[in-house]
Amino acid sequence: MDEFDNDDEFDQQAEYAMGGFEADGGTQWDGDTAMDDDGDSLLTQEDCWTVISSFFQEKGLVSQQLASYNEFIQNTMQEIVEENQPPAIETNSSYSGADDDVSKRYIIKFGQVYLAKPQRREGDGEIDVNFHPQKARLRNLTYAAPIYIDVSLSVKRAIIAEDGEQEFVDETAPQTAKIYAGEMPIMLKSDFCLLHDMSEANLYEIGECPYDVGGYFVINGSEKVLIGQERMATNHVFVFAKKQPATYLYSVEIRSQGEKASKLASTLFMKMMAPKGDIGQVIKTSLPYIKQDVPIVVVFRALGIISDKEIMEKICYDFDDTPMLELLKPCIEEAFPIQTREVALDYIGRRGQSVGATKEKRIKYAMDILQKEMLPHVGTKAHQETRKAYFFGYMIHRLLLATMQRRDFDDRDHFGKKRLDLAGPLMTQLFRILFRKLTKDITRQLQKHVESNKAFNIQSLERSLDANVLKNGLKYSLATGNWGDQSKASQARAGVSQVLNRYTFASTLSHLRRLNSPTDRDGKLAKPRQLHNTQWGMVCPAETPEGQACGLVKNMSLMAIITVGTSSGPFIEHLEELSMETLEEVGPSVLKDATKVFLNGMWLGVHREPENLVENLRSTRRNCEVSPEVSIVHDVTECELRLYTDAGRISRPLFIVDKESQKLLIQRAHVLALRDPDTDATFVDLLSEGVVEYIDTEEEETAMIAMSPDDLESARKAARGIPEIKKERNRTERSQTVSALTLNWTHCEIHPSMILGICASIIPFPDHNQVSFYIFAVLISENNENHLYLNSKKSPRNCYQSAMGKQAMGIFLTSFQYRMDQTMNILFYPQKPLACTRSMEYLRFRELPAGQNAIVCICCYSGYNQEDSLIMNQSSIDKGLFRSLYFKVYIDTEKKEGMTQLETIEKPMRENTLRMRQGSYDKLDVDGLVSPGVRVSGDDILIGKTVPLPKDSEEMGQRTSGHTKRDDSTPLKSTEAGIIDQVMVTTNADGYKFVKVRMRSIRVPQIGDKFASRHGQKGTCGITYRNEDMPFTRDGITPDIIINPHAIPSRMTIGHLVECLLGKVATHTGHEGDATPFTDVNVEEISRELEAFGFQKRGFEVLFNGHTGKKLNAQVYTGPTYYQRLKHMVDDKIHSRARGPLQILTRQPVEGRSRDGGLRFGEMERDCMISHGAAQFLKERLFDVSDAYRVHVCDICGLMAIANLKKNSFQCRSCANTTRISQIHIPYACKLLFQELMAMNIAPRLMVG
Repeated sequence: MDEFDNDDEFDQQAEYAMGGFEADGGTQWDGDTAMDDDGDSLLTQEDCWTVISSFFQEKGLVSQQLASYNEFIQNTMQEIVEENQPPAIETNSSYSGADDDVSKRYIIKFGQVYLAKPQRREGDGEIDVNFHPQKARLRNLTYAAPIYIDVSLSVKRAIIAEDGEQEFVDETAPQTAKIYAGEMPIMLKSDFCLLHDMSEANLYEIGECPYDVGGYFVINGSEKVLIGQERMATNHVFVFAKKQPATYLYSVEIRSQGEKASKLASTLFMKMMAPKGDIGQVIKTSLPYIKQDVPIVVVFRALGIISDKEIMEKICYDFDDTPMLELLKPCIEEAFPIQTREVALDYIGRRGQSVGATKEKRIKYAMDILQKEMLPHVGTKAHQETRKAYFFGYMIHRLLLATMQRRDFDDRDHFGKKRLDLAGPLMTQLFRILFRKLTKDITRQLQKHVESNKAFNIQSLERSLDANVLKNGLKYSLATGNWGDQSKASQARAGVSQVLNRYTFASTLSHLRRLNSPTDRDGKLAKPRQLHNTQWGMVCPAETPEGQACGLVKNMSLMAIITVGTSSGPFIEHLEELSMETLEEVGPSVLKDATKVFLNGMWLGVHREPENLVENLRSTRRNCEVSPEVSIVHDVTECELRLYTDAGRISRPLFIVDKESQKLLIQRAHVLALRDPDTDATFVDLLSEGVVEYIDTEEEETAMIAMSPDDLESARKAARGIPEIKKERNRTERSQTVSALTLNWTHCEIHPSMILGICASIIPFPDHNQVSFYIFAVLISENNENHLYLNSKKSPRNCYQSAMGKQAMGIFLTSFQYRMDQTMNILFYPQKPLACTRSMEYLRFRELPAGQNAIVCICCYSGYNQEDSLIMNQSSIDKGLFRSLYFKVYIDTEKKEGMTQLETIEKPMRENTLRMRQGSYDKLDVDGLVSPGVRVSGDDILIGKTVPLPKDSEEMGQRTSGHTKRDDSTPLKSTEAGIIDQVMVTTNADGYKFVKVRMRSIRVPQIGDKFASRHGQKGTCGITYRNEDMPFTRDGITPDIIINPHAIPSRMTIGHLVECLLGKVATHTGHEGDATPFTDVNVEEISRELEAFGFQKRGFEVLFNGHTGKKLNAQVYTGPTYYQRLKHMVDDKIHSRARGPLQILTRQPVEGRSRDGGLRFGEMERDCMISHGAAQFLKERLFDVSDAYRVHVCDICGLMAIANLKKNSFQCRSCANTTRISQIHIPYACKLLFQELMAMNIAPRLMVG
């Protein structure tokens, strides 16, 4: 089979889908141009894939990580530094009369932030400027770059001006310096990494694999990835119904946060109380820092909206709307006693934190809270009362609409109302905390200097800036995953940073695109875990873990991107140019019919011609005049236009459909330009030419999306009255969905297979495996309306494969020889699959595969493949089938304390070394290290190390005058054996000697090892037969694997069978089979092709029994299927023990395979033995082979006696008895319990006799 070396060859492969299957509507797959009725060329499937290829060339698979991090370094870091300036420090004059005895003011100002190239200062002071990530990995260092900040220090002195006022003038010219402020860990392949845009040849030179995508950090030598964290969006108004019984019925809430997000979000919560007596339903609101709920009308009056009419205008835009006004009546009546602004402010101030303050102070306090803390996203400057009142009124309006059932309650799980924090926002949170700490420290130092009258200049400022605050703070969070301040580790989020999974290349990619909902894992709520409609195309429907994190840990779909966020400033100006009326200048009468305009949740104003405005905004986005990631949502039913420019929205590209002609705007010319290597056309050109655009989850709800260009064509034909030609449909063909024959399509999917994530894209024909089955439930509501509820479950087999694909062996990177990862598994002969999906091209699955094409029979043969086990061909295994390399790395270092040598790596000698291990030291060289190429087995010493003994230590009486050291060597794990592959000696971050030893062993498949196809059909090897004992076909072909037929019917993995059929054809055509989901490849056509090669068309073969040579009674389904060897191998799990180590405290066997522990005979096993009545066996398990112990007991008092068996003397201290003593056998744990009870002054008496 020929490999595709480059993408051009791949595109030219005309018969990719087996001899050019025809797609629906006669569109040839090999790129022959089809025409529509107007003579325009239609977009073929091949053209769609060209667009997808251009997307991945432009973006790659981890663009969301890289873009987010780049944004943080380029913009956010500087913003944080400018935001957190240290306060000025003033000294007062001491009135001594001296010339210099005047008030002084010291001002420190931070300026530009600089990031140098990644470099490392060695222990001897030398700086390594060519500090590549590979060096950091091998030497357990952190790949980081130095941060420098421009700092200016100015000293001002007080003078008395002519008008008698004191003013400050510069005493000297401001001093400036560029100061080292710490280190910033660098994300690999980001704009600031040395690997960015490096050529393939150079990457090979420095030991990097060109296929590695970056998007992670190297911290202390281990690769760390930041998992995207899901959170509820800020500045979104949510209306919910409260589960009854409760004090209130409905609530509206908003988590308000200014654009810079420097403060925590301030939550405003309003409740519609349950009716009490004659009062009716009043609405109350919580305000920040105010202890009690405040009636809403009081808040309006405190904002300066006094009259009832004005308040009503802010809430109810239509005065003819009697039901709404009626609902507001109780609120007005409740606040009747408070009629002025001053009284309202005092009312709020009294309920604040300050007790016993004067009225003026209370009013000032209330005004500050309303200005700065209430709805900060609307504005925190003075004189924003009108806008705040309008927004506050809008929230109440929303609450009333939901109360009156005119608008639905909000859905917490709507994906558009979620935001995803990636590397950028996460690093921002951390950097802000640490930089504030840094400025605090500097201020404290300056204060000390000033108070002790020491001279303070730029040099002393440089000395007082502790660079370790940023350096260690960032490193700590990335290393441990506890996101937040180290001193408040208990409050920090755990698991934000994880060690990058390097098992296979797909598992690495998948880990880099993972998302996490920080919800409580033991929550019984099913809703947040279920697949939501809004997740279509954004999140993979199949790839989520089983068990407690199911549905909470998600993975991004292939073409999903996450916005980095752009400033909203230019947008506001643009809207004002487009005749938007701001809230201050608009009259209440206009609000009723005008469309409200929101930008990132902030109500800017209204517009009277929303259609023109939306059209205008869309065209500016499609011309790339504004960022293409801006979202424009026109909610016609609610008369709202919502614009979003913030970070963390998930979106995906779609083709744009022309409104009038209902045709795709993208033309063949665009596609040909993308294919032509001489043009520089990229995916960005498609965006700027307005033929493709990014649509986020909110905007998707206002779009009408066709599933394919063919659906669009059918709708157009139907609209013109052209009858659709009904093709003869064979029984295996996919039933075509009848497209909604509307004429208002706005967008079209690029390809439906892009809804899948990394791991699900490897599955061939995932759309042929057991699919969601629907559970319908009809509920009859009180007013006898039927509601049809639809509950769906996702395909379990694709879900299982998505999890197992991460455990398959293959080649995780081409540079594995140069790496010293903790454990590595490399398949000897990985093959690319015969049945490929088109997405595999972007996942590099052909170049870095994780499995082999095995000949598989599905039949019962000898009974050794029952219950998901499989029979394997021993001869194939001997020839190298699924054989793999296993590498394990052992690490050790010489520790020092100051200049004192604490440990030495050397070969320990029995004459002068205590506590030497039972393993063999013979394989060590003089330098204390084992040589490469030496065969080692369990407990052999790999790294010899000694620790000097303190002079005064006795070492439990073992020490003699010759003993000066104690052994602290590293042995090979007792269960492993192999050959030493590589030994590396270097220095670590502290400059100490540092050793890594890599051991290699060959793992041959054997009984008990786990294998799986790509359809969740997993099984362990039950037995291996030699070639001559296996069944064979007429051509003499014997299978490599025999699986049981019972594995297929109940699991309905038809994809497994179709893959086998397609693989069989592919072996004869010499081309890869196309197993991409949602295409028109069908079983009938594959069968026809197979029949042409002289096989039974459904893939069955006559097999002959390997033992007897007779024909098997049934025909057997046979063909090549791609199988994966999983990391669960019997050699790593086999465990048994007779005698071995015991726990010191209870003298029972220790636990765990690594410690050679015992197998626990637990409560349930004990219950079984009791029910069988097997008393002697029970005693043997729980006593004889566990912790049998003999004690002597006093017959008189029943307490334990002292026994000296050598002298044959016995004595009970408590009753001076030396003769009446009995010997009993009890478990040692029982004896321990009795002694512990005695220590607590409880005397358990063992009455013998």
